[in-house]
This record gives sequence, structure tokens and C-alpha cells, in this order.
Amino acid sequence: MMFGKSWLESSGINAEYGYLLLVLFYNSFVLAFYTMTYQTCIGHVFADRSLIPLMSLIFGITAVIACPLFESIVIFFNNRITALLLYILAIISYYLVFLTFPSAATYAESDDPTSLQPTKGLILLIAVLLALTDSGFNIQANSAIGLLFQSDSEIGFMLLNSVMSVGTATVFFLCSYISLYALLALLVVFCTLATLCIALDLFNLGF
Repeated sequence: MMFGKSWLESSGINAEYGYLLLVLFYNSFVLAFYTMTYQTCIGHVFADRSLIPLMSLIFGITAVIACPLFESIVIFFNNRITALLLYILAIISYYLVFLTFPSAATYAESDDPTSLQPTKGLILLIAVLLALTDSGFNIQANSAIGLLFQSDSEIGFMLLNSVMSVGTATVFFLCSYISLYALLALLVVFCTLATLCIALDLFNLGF
């Protein structure tokens, strides 16, 4: 970790802010993956487009319920347990996407065989898992922003919006060039790094 910290500081960036940027980028990556890639895959697999608004409703309701749920988990247990739980949920959701959709589903209709038969119930379950992890990591990131930018919260949330825009643009660009499975691999890598940042308290926030 000292190497990463030294590199960041030599670049003029405080290490804690560098780690925060990583978590924020992962958050934006997940949200963009859900709103663009995942829904595109559904459109290429299901003829019934009514599933997409239903899934969006389920995602929204789950995200609202998840916020107080994860706040309670942090209070009664600790941040490391919360980060580990979020990581497990995220990996399960990505693995289910991997088993349910063909690799080419991001940019074309495909009838390639998959390990799991895509069903409405399975699609909604994945949406619930994505909503849980999105909400949980957002709570962690917002807590870090609030503590790192106590005297200047406007800059912190401007940073959040900027990173969200970069993450969305990145996913939009990559969707046209790489397969679904490659995107899932990137998500797993960034999820692992973001989880380590939170679980090891690399922000030095003491939560």
C-alpha cells in the first residue's frame, strides 16, 4: 500500500482522495452497467419489453429499502463486515449475469446457449442484487465524501458528479467494442479494489 500512496502523493494527489476516486468510479461503473448494458442485454434476449420498466421499479424500491438496511448493518456490526457482504452480493449478481446472457448480448441479439435459462424471475433477482450493492457502496462513498470534505462539501459532491459522468461515458464507449463477459471481468476487478479500499479503511476515516 505504501507504493500506491507514494505514487499518488508524488502525483500531487492525497492518497485518501485517490482511493475515494476509485470507489466512486466503481459506483458509477455499476450504475451505468445497470442502466445501459444490463437493460440492453434484456432487450436483446426478451421479446417482451414490458420487463424493463418493471425491473426499473423493482430496482428503485430495493435501493430505497437498502439504504437504512446497510446503515443498520454498519452500526450493529462494522464497516468491514458490510464491505464483505456487499462484495459477496456483487459477485453473485455478476456471476448470474454471466450464466444468464450470451457474451454478445451487449451489442446484438443472440441465441447462443447459456448455462441458465433467462426467466423474468431471474432477471428481477439480478436487478435486486445490483440495487443492493449499488446502494451499499453509495452509502460508503457518500460517508467518505462527507468526512473527507467536511469544510467544503460542495467540492466533494461536484467530484461525485464528475466521476459519475466519466464512469457512464466509459461504459457507453466500451459497450460498442467489448463483450459482456469482458465488462463483467472489469466490474469484478474494480469491485475487488473498491471493497479493499473500504474494508481496510484506506481513507483513514476510522469507520
